[in-house]
Amino acid sequence: MNLLVDIGNARIKWAVQDAQGLRLGEPLARDNKAFKDLARPAWKDLQTPQRVVIANVAGGDYEKSVRTWVKRRWKVAPEFLRATSSQLGVDNAYKEPERLGADRWACLLAAHTGYSAPVVIVDCGTAITIDALTAEGRHLGGLIAPGIDLMTTALTHRAPGIEILHDGNRDIALLGGSTEVAVAGGVLYAAVSLVDRVLLDLKAELGRATQLLITGGDAERIRPLLSTLPLHVSDLVLQGLAAFAGIDTAAVAAVDERQVRTETAVCDT
Repeated sequence: MNLLVDIGNARIKWAVQDAQGLRLGEPLARDNKAFKDLARPAWKDLQTPQRVVIANVAGGDYEKSVRTWVKRRWKVAPEFLRATSSQLGVDNAYKEPERLGADRWACLLAAHTGYSAPVVIVDCGTAITIDALTAEGRHLGGLIAPGIDLMTTALTHRAPGIEILHDGNRDIALLGGSTEVAVAGGVLYAAVSLVDRVLLDLKAELGRATQLLITGGDAERIRPLLSTLPLHVSDLVLQGLAAFAGIDTAAVAAVDERQVRTETAVCDT
């Protein structure tokens, strides 16, 4: 069994990977909490994984805390996904491959492994990222723009007197009847317009058969307003980690069977 972990800026998503496939766990809101305070209650009953494979965009200090906790808890050295020049049939467009975010690299690995190509991937999180991949696995590069919450925060910080609307899409219309609703609608439509235009342009360039994928915490806020209607894949980063882990299902089944026999023997004594 492998533990796959997607550490974002706002949430930690995770899954268990075994011979039966992926089993998704409940996402963990980071809320400025230490990793150990999130991991301990979430995984207290989890059996020791063979591998812990992680995509982390939360920075080096957070990575250190993750590494320390996993080693102490399970005596397993966690593996952090790093973008490389080429992996699993995907060729990185970056001249400095390691500078491509681990989450974006995981999405590209997932797209090439599990979806028909060419593919365009939109990840709507703290930042909105868009990446394109040819049918041959060549990464064409990408775009990075502020996400909805980041745009809202930037505007309110630079414009005194504007407050943030915390109700998601509620009461948002094309034109707002208050400053708060106008800000919420403005940043939402800015995100929608960006994504829609880029998807249309890339589909025209790559061909009508291009698969459009959307993921990330704000995907469900943006997708209904798009004219392009990409496929929503909430666990795309975890799918990429699963592809990277390359689990040997026969070996896992054998390990699981041995564990069941051992547990049964212990219970019988």
